[in-house]
Amino acid sequence: MSDFIKKITEMDEPYLIAEIGINHNGDMNIAKKLIDATNACGWHCAKFQKRNPDLCVPDHQKEIERDTPWGRMTYLDYKYRVEFDKKEYDIIKEYCFNKSLAWTVSVWDLDSLNFIINYDIPFIKIPSAHITNEELLKECSISNIPLIISTGMSNWDIVDTAV
Repeated sequence: MSDFIKKITEMDEPYLIAEIGINHNGDMNIAKKLIDATNACGWHCAKFQKRNPDLCVPDHQKEIERDTPWGRMTYLDYKYRVEFDKKEYDIIKEYCFNKSLAWTVSVWDLDSLNFIINYDIPFIKIPSAHITNEELLKECSISNIPLIISTGMSNWDIVDTAV
């Protein structure tokens, strides 16, 4: 049994995960404030999202322009703008460590999984949009990192298949 699973099963309270996601808008100062808020509330874990926009943005949406906080840009450019890479995740790792706060990510594709397994995270989160992504589920399961799988919009057959 992993240390994480042992820890949460022995807790007398819920394990609280702050969904930071991409609400940092690609800004490390906002990310730090969201981590600070997570810590100040006494929550256990700050969760981000990691994706490769080239893989996760459907082709028919990549060139659609949209209004963003930085002006008008394509949806693909916007997704790249809010995506953190190694430099930012190294800062998140250190910042959370200094607060004794766990952190993790939802992975949206295999590139993101292969990126994040280089960090010491307590679990990997599978977003509900990828509960049917059997390749991603299989690769996550062989990482030996515990998984949490969102089941929103799923029925029991989908959940059973994922498990």
